[in-house]
Amino acid sequence: MNALTRPDTPQVALEHSADTLQRARALLQQTLDFVRQQARPWSGSGLSKASDDPYVISRFGDLQIHIEVAAALQERAQRQLQEHQEPAEISVALAEAAIAASQALLAASDAEFELTGQRSPQPQNLDDPLRWKYQLIGNYRLNGVPPQGFRSAV
Repeated sequence: MNALTRPDTPQVALEHSADTLQRARALLQQTLDFVRQQARPWSGSGLSKASDDPYVISRFGDLQIHIEVAAALQERAQRQLQEHQEPAEISVALAEAAIAASQALLAASDAEFELTGQRSPQPQNLDDPLRWKYQLIGNYRLNGVPPQGFRSAV
């Protein structure tokens, strides 16, 4: 399925970003588990556990913020959809939720590689490129041009 064959509904867009957010959460948990149970501290740190490293700790704090921001934008988009808000506002909210969820997943994937030396395979997301969502949001906020439909024009 791609952007031209995928059903063009706000519900599908919301489900897609929710799935991406769930993958980010799962990857964060997987990385947390690895660092707690298997990771060794950097040899020059003088620490006995990798989980005591202030840089590792701050990395997880950063990831948690990415995920919480994505979750808040997801909830906002869902609320706007349920309350039958203005279609342009719904479309922008859905785009913001999709971008935040994708950024959270990318950050979690990068941290997984950085902290575990491994990278879990992630499904390609070529059916809905984010670059169009940035343009949709910016054009609406800057120029007042309402989005055309609920999917990217590819």
